[in-house]
Amino acid sequence: MLGDRKKPDILNGDIVPTLFIIGWPIMIESLLQISYNLADTYWLGNMGKEAGKEALAATQVSWPLVWLMLSIGTGFGIAAIALVSQHTGAKQLGEAELDAGQLYFFFIVFSILVASLGFIITPYLLDYILVDSPEVASKGTIFMRTIFISQPFMFMFMGFSFILRAWGDTLTPMIITAVSVGANIILDPLFIYGVGPFPEWGIFGAAFATLITRAAAAIIALYLLFNGKVGINLKLENMKPDLKRLKKLFKIGAPASIGNSGTAFGFVVLTIIIARVHSSDAALAAYNAGDRVLGVMFVLMGGLAIAMSTMVGQNLGANKIERAEEVVKKGMISIGALMGVFTIALFLLRREFIIIFNQDPEVIRLGTQFLLIFSLSMPFFGIFRAANAVFEGSGHTKYMMGLDILRLWGLRVPLAFILALYLGMQSTGVWIGMALSNIISAGAAIFVLSRGKWKEKIIQEDTVIKKR
Repeated sequence: MLGDRKKPDILNGDIVPTLFIIGWPIMIESLLQISYNLADTYWLGNMGKEAGKEALAATQVSWPLVWLMLSIGTGFGIAAIALVSQHTGAKQLGEAELDAGQLYFFFIVFSILVASLGFIITPYLLDYILVDSPEVASKGTIFMRTIFISQPFMFMFMGFSFILRAWGDTLTPMIITAVSVGANIILDPLFIYGVGPFPEWGIFGAAFATLITRAAAAIIALYLLFNGKVGINLKLENMKPDLKRLKKLFKIGAPASIGNSGTAFGFVVLTIIIARVHSSDAALAAYNAGDRVLGVMFVLMGGLAIAMSTMVGQNLGANKIERAEEVVKKGMISIGALMGVFTIALFLLRREFIIIFNQDPEVIRLGTQFLLIFSLSMPFFGIFRAANAVFEGSGHTKYMMGLDILRLWGLRVPLAFILALYLGMQSTGVWIGMALSNIISAGAAIFVLSRGKWKEKIIQEDTVIKKR
């Protein structure tokens, strides 16, 4: 079976090599997912000086709003990682499949609601955020509505990725993502610029290319999952609503969703603050370009963090508490070292990174400043993310929720507002507020982790086991 062949020795193998064996496909998959946005950013940013600036500003405003909707569902994916990984470690394979089925049922229903709500509220929300930029709001509405239509397909593939990560197969989702992203990169310039027989659709073309390639990825994922081609073999009866399992999924997933959506909404508010500083279009475009660079680095770190959550979950399920503790220790050291390398790269190449996406002098100046200030907080964010990965794998998502809310609402948003608007530091104040929020929240994460609550697993020993 494909899933068995790819599965690493999570319970007995050397910890650091196993972290990288699980983590590197996630890194590549996440980089490929970001390539959707990078391709859009590159092609749209080079449409022309003014048109490119407006298009970048429109996508930067749009993505936090889309992320807000996605993050609610993602919390339940985190719950599935905890449940499926711990059942897998405990050799309760039938239970893992039943929990996976409930996740898929929830994702299908939820994604349809997300797509409908997002499509309706988009123009009103963007008109409010971009009071002084009607052209950017108009382009953002076109882009964002098309992306919302694609959400059911995105959730279907997300469910596939969450389930296989918990099982220990990270390679299969990466391969599918590679195919869909490759197609998107090819289609992007064709639909944006109208090459050959293709229509010249501008910003809508970028969103449309994303829509059709995500649909293709979802169809492939469903075929593999429902035809026994991967370790977890989902069946339609697994998706029949089970109130007891759904209640447990909500109990674990709701705090993660609140934390994730709170974080996402915090970035929406942060975008609103940036939209109200001097030279707001240039500041938004600078933040867009800098955020793309940071996104690449964060997904590389995120690969190890997700590997940590899978290994913590499976070892807790197998009652290997000491090994789970060793996973946490060595995982944090590995993530810290990686973030140190990224900090040096950002400091040395900050200007070159921004120029990739935009050549406007003011955008380059603000974007370079953003990366310089933010780079100082990178190792601290690595510590914060590693701690959250532990709570994801153990299923103790209330702590994760508290830390997420603290970082964005207790620190980042107030600091950005006070420094940028109240003290008049403008965009520089936003960058400093972002860096400080990472540094302070890392200390809080270490404190919460040291209390040891994460070592208690969330599955029952007497669960009925289905053997295959």
